[in-house]
Amino acid sequence: MSVVHWLKGVFESKTESAIQRKELKEINEQLAFAKSEPLTLGVEFELALMDKTTLKPAHFGAEIIAEANQPSFHKELLKHMVELTTGVCRNAHDVEEQMGRNIRTVLELADKRGLLVTGTGRPPTIKLCETQRNDDPRYAYLQEGRKILNQRFAALGTHIHIGMESSEKCIRYHNFYMHFLPHFIALAAGSPFEDGIETGLASVRPTIAESLPIAGMPYSFKTWQEYVSLCQTMYRAGSIRNLKDLWWDIRPSPRYGTLEIRVFDQLSNLGEALAIVAFVHALSMWFDHNQSWLDEMPRPSTWRLRENKWRAMRYGLDGKLVVNSLGDTCPIIDDIKQWLDRVQTQYTKLGYQPYRETLLNMLAHGNSAKRQQMVWAATGSLEEVARFNCRELQNGKPLWQYAEDLKAEKISDEKAKATPQRTSQDAAA
Repeated sequence: MSVVHWLKGVFESKTESAIQRKELKEINEQLAFAKSEPLTLGVEFELALMDKTTLKPAHFGAEIIAEANQPSFHKELLKHMVELTTGVCRNAHDVEEQMGRNIRTVLELADKRGLLVTGTGRPPTIKLCETQRNDDPRYAYLQEGRKILNQRFAALGTHIHIGMESSEKCIRYHNFYMHFLPHFIALAAGSPFEDGIETGLASVRPTIAESLPIAGMPYSFKTWQEYVSLCQTMYRAGSIRNLKDLWWDIRPSPRYGTLEIRVFDQLSNLGEALAIVAFVHALSMWFDHNQSWLDEMPRPSTWRLRENKWRAMRYGLDGKLVVNSLGDTCPIIDDIKQWLDRVQTQYTKLGYQPYRETLLNMLAHGNSAKRQQMVWAATGSLEEVARFNCRELQNGKPLWQYAEDLKAEKISDEKAKATPQRTSQDAAA
């Protein structure tokens, strides 16, 4: 190779690198990790507004947000939705105080307008054809890219942010929590309906994200730089324009210096949401002192990760996890109980015993999906299911007894109908 050709190659290489740096400036700025106080919490709720009479979507999200006039109220993709957020919380007790206040406010403002408020991953009476999208350049971009798939991105979710002191710590926690995706899905499962149809799934919401290559099941990363390189590649390829375009079940949020767990269906009530927040937080505290667990525990194969996620989506807390490469299984409830025992010290230190009791009750009685299915089986009415969900949000706790009473009443009625009635002549004979 001549000196001229060599110099030309060096020049072209430097020019190409300069162009790439310029191209990547925007995404690199987004990837700058803002350190936050370790293992603090931030929680987001996505709620839906419904007309009290028709139970159809009520497009007053902007009005409710304006009237609330609080930084914790935000618009969402659709006009009938309102997002509620906490500030930085040191523990689940802080989350309870802040989110409880937000919920009371939105319930009061909605009631003034003759509206109901509901959580759950997919409110059963809300049909996508009846929703309206907010005017926003980003939402228009998403619509153009996703086309018909974007119509399904109307599900409601709970997101939990965990403060990270460094980007490398964020990646380790990311890989740690990947082991718990099925547990989280099963506990929060509350979307057994979609567009007014019973799906047969405990949680249909995750199927929406799974339809896109930049959403759903996340990847594990050995280093922060590996994550950065993937984001840069996706950005240059035009797959994403913003880190917000990554709808992974778990994702780093460099802007806030957090790890964000996004796989949860919106919880129907604050009590169960707090039980899950406390479980996530206790796990983080345990892992902080047991970092070697991640190195000793081999990462499950892609098949196992996807299979266990599917089982949680399909069966909720009734599902069984595939626990090794041999195909052995374990009830997901048993695995959650084992982890509750493992993190008991963290629950005690944090004063989380009431939240632990709620979680144990969830394991004993069922999640929101099971209660909705019980109400549906007993009444055959989506409207009854929708109103039941609204009552749970208002009460701030799961109404297991109500659902179980409906089920018992249905069984009793069916038995009565099946039993032959004795006539007066029969009695005389």
